[in-house]
Amino acid sequence: MSPIILVSMVDTLIGTVFALVIAVMSVWALIVALQATNYAYESAGKRTKTFWVAVTAACAVFSVFSLYTTFLGAGSSWLIQLIAATAAGVFLADVRPAVAVRRRR
Repeated sequence: MSPIILVSMVDTLIGTVFALVIAVMSVWALIVALQATNYAYESAGKRTKTFWVAVTAACAVFSVFSLYTTFLGAGSSWLIQLIAATAAGVFLADVRPAVAVRRRR
């Protein structure tokens, strides 16, 4: 096997794995954002529920679309994946713990 073909296959595999991880993370962030109440966001001092649902929904849409194009072999935009991963990561690392403490039971 040619080294160029091997590098291309490894690059495609790594891109697919990253796209899959980012898509799962973005969808998970959207589900968590939808589960919390408006009160939890307000009492935590974070932006509104509508804002975070919109941000995480956009991340989920773009990351799933990027995963779809990766599976088609068309490649994907690393910039869009990076933006989606950053926004979903901020939600999961900062907002989710603050909102989870104040969630009504």
